[in-house]
Amino acid sequence: MKIKPEKNQITWGITIFVVAVALLCVYYLMFHWSSALASINTIINAISGIIIGIGLAYVLIPVLDAVERRILKPIYVKRGYDVSFSKDANWKKRKQMRAIAVLITMCIFLLMVYSLFSTILPQLVNSIREISDKLPQYVRNLDVTANAWLENNPDLQELSNVFIKGYYATLSDYVFQQLLPALPDENTLPRLVSRSFMTVVNVFFDVLVGVIVAVYILNSKERFTTRGKKMAYSLFREDFANELIGGFRFVNKTFKGFIGGKILDSIIIGILCYIGCMILKINYPLLISVIVGVTNIIPYFGPYIGGIAGALLLVMIDPMNALEFLIFVIVLQQFDGNILGPKILGGSTGLSSFWVIFAITFFGSIWGIVGLLLGVPVFAVIYAFFARLTNHFLAKKSLSTFTGDYYDLAYIEGGEYKKLSDPSNTKYNSVRRESSFRNLFKKRVSTTEQFSSDKKDSPVADNLAKPDKKKDEET
Repeated sequence: MKIKPEKNQITWGITIFVVAVALLCVYYLMFHWSSALASINTIINAISGIIIGIGLAYVLIPVLDAVERRILKPIYVKRGYDVSFSKDANWKKRKQMRAIAVLITMCIFLLMVYSLFSTILPQLVNSIREISDKLPQYVRNLDVTANAWLENNPDLQELSNVFIKGYYATLSDYVFQQLLPALPDENTLPRLVSRSFMTVVNVFFDVLVGVIVAVYILNSKERFTTRGKKMAYSLFREDFANELIGGFRFVNKTFKGFIGGKILDSIIIGILCYIGCMILKINYPLLISVIVGVTNIIPYFGPYIGGIAGALLLVMIDPMNALEFLIFVIVLQQFDGNILGPKILGGSTGLSSFWVIFAITFFGSIWGIVGLLLGVPVFAVIYAFFARLTNHFLAKKSLSTFTGDYYDLAYIEGGEYKKLSDPSNTKYNSVRRESSFRNLFKKRVSTTEQFSSDKKDSPVADNLAKPDKKKDEET
């Protein structure tokens, strides 16, 4: 006789197993955090090539879609080929169109990389080397300018000299001890390669694997999403599977809109900054434009970081040039924040300024540069999840999910919304006390008047005020 377990027994067994595994994971993370972190780093290093490929494919998917939808698909449709995803489509031509689109996309990517390493990167290296060679002269110019401005105030002049000397010591230490040794040239490149041969080989292998993985993902991206949908509908209920797939779509939309929009926005800002620096004849326009464009990827704080970094660089060369650059950057960032940024990004995250600052600060402290770049979309997904969960439980309790219904809410009683503006609602500390500022200018009542008022309002005072007729008659 076969013993068949009941459905609820299987459910309870799976639940107990999952809870036990979760408790073991929490215990291990709490008391063996360093080992867990080392294990995670080992896994990440082992699959770093795949991670690079996934990230590269995610960035290039919008380029692939644009090439396929705007260039190749009209050509195939005009020639009479059905290249849609229907059952009656010409799948052979569909695969051919996708292969051509992937080839064009990778050619665009490789052309951008080649342009970066052949034109922009050498100019950046030359600018950094020129600044390092002329650094003592720039510091002397800054010292002379500061002394000329502060010659009537010796205390500020002495403070300025101390600041310039400290700034020069810190900057020269960074340039000569860290930055210059990391810059390759024709003399140091062979020695650098031979010294770190295995590191170069590993990086080259990871990049090669990443490019191969990116090509495969670009060529078969619909296959991954289709199989994911099949698994979702095979394992879960229909309504839960719909919610799960919708959640993944929201995550994809948030990350794609934010990352792609931010990269495009930063490229445009970098180009505009370069044009403006050339018009204003600002020194090292390419280097400063790259700094402004790269730091602009960081939300909220990025424009300030780029502007301050460029101004600190220019103030040693020409303080008036630095002032012109600061004014130009402020105007440029106003254009970006009020016109260009909203036009490109739109409402890609749906977060207020407070939550953007919180996400950047929190995830930046945990993940560093990656947290500064990805903290906002990650927190936007978390924020949307808890908002969706809150609305779900409110709907189960037949309560309103509209946020505006809770602005003036004092409490809910019997399904009825009691408002703070209604003075008759006095439960749960709903009575608003007057502010301290208003009490400051409120008319004060003297102690005698207060005592008289209290006597009039109290029942004891009423009894005392009433004449006793019986005592009067007896008297």
